[in-house]
Amino acid sequence: MKEDFLHYVWRFKKLNNTSLKTVQNNSVVIKNFGLYLGTEGPDFFNAQVFIDGQLWAGTIEMHINASDWYAHHHEVDPAYQNVILHVVWNNDIAVVNKNGAEIPTLVLKDYVNSDVFKAYHQFNSNPRYLFCEDYIHHFSLFEWLLWKEKLMIERLEQFSNRIVSELKLTNNNWEEAFYRLLLRNFGLNINNDAFYQIACFLPLKIIRKEQSNALHVEALLLGTANLLNADVADFYLQTLQKTYNYLKQKYNLKNAVLTPTFFKLRPDNFPTIRLVQFAAFLSQQPFMFDLIRNPETICINNHLLGAKTSQYWQTHYVFGKTHVNRTKKVSESFYNLLLINTILPFQYVYHQQMGTDVLEEVLQHYHSIVAEKNSTTTLFNKLKVPVKTSLDSQSLLFLKKNYCDNRRCLNCEVGIKLMNR
Repeated sequence: MKEDFLHYVWRFKKLNNTSLKTVQNNSVVIKNFGLYLGTEGPDFFNAQVFIDGQLWAGTIEMHINASDWYAHHHEVDPAYQNVILHVVWNNDIAVVNKNGAEIPTLVLKDYVNSDVFKAYHQFNSNPRYLFCEDYIHHFSLFEWLLWKEKLMIERLEQFSNRIVSELKLTNNNWEEAFYRLLLRNFGLNINNDAFYQIACFLPLKIIRKEQSNALHVEALLLGTANLLNADVADFYLQTLQKTYNYLKQKYNLKNAVLTPTFFKLRPDNFPTIRLVQFAAFLSQQPFMFDLIRNPETICINNHLLGAKTSQYWQTHYVFGKTHVNRTKKVSESFYNLLLINTILPFQYVYHQQMGTDVLEEVLQHYHSIVAEKNSTTTLFNKLKVPVKTSLDSQSLLFLKKNYCDNRRCLNCEVGIKLMNR
């Protein structure tokens, strides 16, 4: 039993509310069940309840056990001083307000039809993949479209929290925050922490001073990443080492603590290649933040898509080992990942804080990008859920991680529909 079941019963009025009584034996007539926001504080706001004929207006709080009121320290939280009704499944203790008066308490299990509880129990039986896997086909394509857009907005808000945190760390320097998070995502899942640390140890203002010299930018990025320590006879490596040592002293720089790994990476994703591609992008697009400030830049005059390595790296993946000449540029699939995880979320947050609503444009961009392929999208494909665009894949990734894995079925539009059947 989880509190979300209590929320579900209350939100969708799945209780016999013709003769409700509190544990204090007072009659209860619900005029307004209240508004469920799913935020911190009481569960339902702006509720209206008649208790023994007296109308009360305020908030309603729910718990599995009445004693959870004290376990959650609500007795010392001002947000709970306006609770007019305490709805519980088990009344194991009397709960009093700050004045010492007992809070009216309703035991919900006394008024819930057994069929509702059986449906909930069946829904939470052990699945192979998802709790709704045997029923998910009842959710229509149109319902999926609406639910996915809601999930995508939640996903963007999650991105927003990460961006806002970064802004605090950079004293509200939008360009510095974007530089850090863009470089972080150049490292993908394996090297994202190491790449983020490079950006922290190598501020954007230093990059800008050397931006016109591609060799200097390469030396700064590779040197800060501890990737110039190879002991091989290689003229280009020696040039980069000398350049970095000079720039390190000039700007009083320190090497990052984390060193990027090559382990289990395809050569095109080696940290050396990703960092020099980033260096090429910085050298070619001096006004990097135009990608955010002017959203149309991602479609025209954008040097990130197709940014390729310098001449040396067209025949090398690591120092001292040559291969047949090959142009290594930012591929469309890699660029799409940067759009999905960094550029579009940054556009959403930046323009939102500047007072411009670009939500529809951002969602349209997600609709225009092909879906990523991973274990989650494969799973939903098996269950016949449409996964064609990045809005599909991103919303389903968010659904799986934040709803399915946490058994928040009764906060999910799919789960609510199936329970209401």
